[in-house]
Amino acid sequence: MNDKITPFQLSMLLITFIGISNHVILIPILLDAAKRDAWISVLFAIVPSLLVGLLYTYIFKQLPASLSTWVNEKTNAFVWLIFTLVYTLYFAAQASISVRDTIIWSNSTYLTYTPKWVVGLCILSICYYTARKGIAAIAITNGILLPWIVALGFYVMTVNFQFKDYGYLFPVFKNPPQAIAHGAWYTTAGIMEIFLVFFLKDDVQGKLTRKNMALVVLILVELTFGPLAGIMAMFGPFEAEKLRYPAYEQWRMASIGSMLSQTDFLSIYQWLAGSFIRTSLAIYIIHSLWVKKWRHPELLYLLIAVFLFVINQFKLSDVRFHDHVTSYYTISGLFCGCMSLVLLLCVWVGKNRKAVKRNG
Repeated sequence: MNDKITPFQLSMLLITFIGISNHVILIPILLDAAKRDAWISVLFAIVPSLLVGLLYTYIFKQLPASLSTWVNEKTNAFVWLIFTLVYTLYFAAQASISVRDTIIWSNSTYLTYTPKWVVGLCILSICYYTARKGIAAIAITNGILLPWIVALGFYVMTVNFQFKDYGYLFPVFKNPPQAIAHGAWYTTAGIMEIFLVFFLKDDVQGKLTRKNMALVVLILVELTFGPLAGIMAMFGPFEAEKLRYPAYEQWRMASIGSMLSQTDFLSIYQWLAGSFIRTSLAIYIIHSLWVKKWRHPELLYLLIAVFLFVINQFKLSDVRFHDHVTSYYTISGLFCGCMSLVLLLCVWVGKNRKAVKRNG
C-alpha cells in the first residue's frame, strides 16, 4: 500500500479537518462577535482567506520537505526542540478542543447519562487506532465519510427551507465596524489552519495547485456562511446568538414527512465523523513531529492519545470553554500569520543563496 496521498485527498482532508471546526465551533463565536452582521463578516473574510491560501500554496511548493523534517535537518537540537514543543501544543489544542466540544455536545443531547470519560475514551481510542495506520488510511477513511457528510448537509438545508425567513438577515451594518472586523478575523483565522499542509509535504505525492487551494478555501468559507445564514434565517439573529450549538439546532427541525418527524440522529454521524478525522490527523501530525527522535513510534501514538484524554478530564465550565476557544482562534491566527511570514522570508533567502551560488 502506498503511504503517500494525492493533492485531491489532501484537499478533502483539509475540508473535513477545518470544516468541522468552522461549521460547528466557530459559528457561536461569530454570532457573539458580530451579531446580525455575522454573515457579512464571513463575506468580508473571502479575500484575505484566498490570499492566505495562495500564499500557503507558494510556500508549500518552495519547501524541500515537510516543515518538521526541514527544521530537524537545518537547525540545531535546541531550535528543533522548541519548534516541536510549540507545534505539539498547537495541534494538541486543536484536537483537545474538538474532543471536548464533542463530549459536551454528546452529553447534552443523546448520551445524557454516560460519563464524560467514557465518551472521551471511545473517541480517542478509535482516533488512536486510525492514526497508527498512517496518513493514507486517514485519507481513505475520510474519502468514505466526507461524501455522506456533504449529502446530509444538503439534506438538512433543503428540508428546512420551509422554516427560513431570510429577511431576518437584514438590515445589515447595524453593528460597529469593529464587530464585523472581529467576525472576519475569526473566519480567516479558522481557515488559516490550512497551515497544517506544511507538515504533510513528505506525505503528498503530486503538486498542490493554486486553483486547488482556492477551491478548498471557498468551500471552507461556504461551510461557515451556509449554516450561519441558515440558522439566522430560521431562528432570527437574537435567538441564534443564545444557542450553544446553532448548527445542531437546524437538525432538530428537520423531518421527512409526517412518519419520520425527527432526523436529528443523522447529525451524530456528521459531527462524530468530522471530529474523528480532525483528531486522528492531529495525532498523526504530532507523532510526525517527534518520530525521528523517538525509538518507539507505536508507543508514541499511545502517549499522545493518553495525553489528550487526560487534559480533557479537567473540569471546565461551558462559558470558560467558549472563552478559551475564542482565545484559541485569536492566538492561532496570529501565530500562523507570523510563522507564514517567517517561512516566506526563509524561502526567499534560500532562493537568493542558490542564485548566488549558481552565478558564482
